[in-house]
Amino acid sequence: MEASPGPFPHTAAVVGLGLIGGSLALRLRQVGVRVVGIDVDPGAVAEAQRRGALDRGGVDLEAVEAADLVIVAVPLDQVVQVAIATARRMRAGAFLTDVGSVKAPVVAAISRALPGGIRFVGGHPMAGTEGQGMAAADAALLDGRPFILTPTPRTPPDDVAVLQAVVVRLGMRPIVLDPVQHDELVAQVSHLPYLVSVALLRAAADDAKAIAGPAMVEMTRMARSPAAMWAAICRDNREAILRALARFEAEFHRLHRGLETGTIREVLPQDGAVAKALPKEP
Repeated sequence: MEASPGPFPHTAAVVGLGLIGGSLALRLRQVGVRVVGIDVDPGAVAEAQRRGALDRGGVDLEAVEAADLVIVAVPLDQVVQVAIATARRMRAGAFLTDVGSVKAPVVAAISRALPGGIRFVGGHPMAGTEGQGMAAADAALLDGRPFILTPTPRTPPDDVAVLQAVVVRLGMRPIVLDPVQHDELVAQVSHLPYLVSVALLRAAADDAKAIAGPAMVEMTRMARSPAAMWAAICRDNREAILRALARFEAEFHRLHRGLETGTIREVLPQDGAVAKALPKEP
């Protein structure tokens, strides 16, 4: 893309105005980007306009033709189809990314079908809540969170650098990973926690749930996320999630044995170790 005055992008299109797409639209508008929003649901478009997330909204993909950057933020099982259809309406030299939480199959499928002249780099913002839709969107969800970019060996480094700068402008932290490495790591810190959250909720008796405090509520928060969304993630990242489950089962067995043998303190973390192991909340 030829250099032009002002920061990139000048106009961004967000395809899919749910929780993440809506949050990105809100933040892009906050930082001075002209935002075009597209969703098959006119109600989502109307809500985004009511909340001031859009300069222009509609249900037709032809609106992406004016955009320097297009972000596909639809459910995972629709990402490839929508990204390819969107790319065919984009102007040459524009950038395309997505927010899907599984990258290897998605990046491969989009890359194979991408029209010439479209600059695609897969993406995944590590942000969200159990909320759904534009009504739950909040630009603050993005603050300080990782936004993972997943180029392939054929991706020009300059294209990655452009999107890294966009991520910083969004108030997020750019992290570059190979698509396969992304799926392996995200299985451990996102996909596995969802399954553990579901198991924890199911393992508690109803009368125990009735007296649950904040710890139980927080640990089962992910179980309240849409099951259809997680079924698609588990399908598309099955092998990596199975490996993450095996690691978890090994650790759970260590705790079980510690309780059985009276050596539980030896297998619990040292004081302060957890705080050092995980990044601080933004």
